[in-house]
Amino acid sequence: MIASRLTSILFFAVAFTSTLVASAPFPAERQVSSVSDILTTLQSELSSVLPQIDTLVSSATANDDTVTPLIQEVVSALDGASSSLSGLTLGGAEKEEVAGTVTDVAQSLDGLLSVADDIPSLGGLLSSVDTSLSQVVDVSGTETEASGILSLVTGLVDVPTLESLGFDSTLASLGL
Repeated sequence: MIASRLTSILFFAVAFTSTLVASAPFPAERQVSSVSDILTTLQSELSSVLPQIDTLVSSATANDDTVTPLIQEVVSALDGASSSLSGLTLGGAEKEEVAGTVTDVAQSLDGLLSVADDIPSLGGLLSSVDTSLSQVVDVSGTETEASGILSLVTGLVDVPTLESLGFDSTLASLGL
């Protein structure tokens, strides 16, 4: 009789404590998804702003009043992404997305140089974009990651475009 009570108490204790054991985490899988989600959000935010900048340039209506809020949106999107990406590791697909972002931003903002006389604050605006963009490139924290992005960027946009925009911080982040 005592043995059956001890057996049932032991069985209950084992059953109860087994539910307290945490399952093994899968951080790498969630991290990749998280990085991809962050970069997808960044691309989405930029895809609504960069075409507006292109339109202002092509219609010759770009000026301080029209360009400043758009560039502030670009900076805000880049800052949000770099903050969210901090501490995460980029894989090959993510490096391609970062390279695409650098390319998209550089190509859209390069058009502003043709109307720079109409935008007196352009230098300061481009400097803020450069700082934010370089932080996105730096997010991996290793030169290996940056060089992977560099090889992708140089295949998509020529370095002189980044130089003409004065993106010195971004170029430095890429090792140039």
